[in-house]
Amino acid sequence: MKRVTTDDSLPYVGLLKNVLEQSGIACVIKNDQLSGGLGEIPFLECLPELWVLEDQDLARATTLLKNLEEPSGITAQWRCAGCGELNDGQFAACWHCGTADTHGG
Repeated sequence: MKRVTTDDSLPYVGLLKNVLEQSGIACVIKNDQLSGGLGEIPFLECLPELWVLEDQDLARATTLLKNLEEPSGITAQWRCAGCGELNDGQFAACWHCGTADTHGG
């Protein structure tokens, strides 16, 4: 077992765990129940940690999580063929009328 990351947000570590599991990497969260021990246990020892179960998955897990943190390129805006509304590139359908982006934006 190898530790992949530590963060002060348990929901964020849970999200990262879901990303790894969806990619076929078995993992666990350690220290997820220690927040009640703050004050009695040193702060840094209470942080949630994400661990992969198989040592050979560490490199792939690290790469997957690094790619999550890097912004994926900004896509160009597109004009809806249905109503003419200008939409941000991350949308696959017009926010105004629901028409799908036919330009592959």
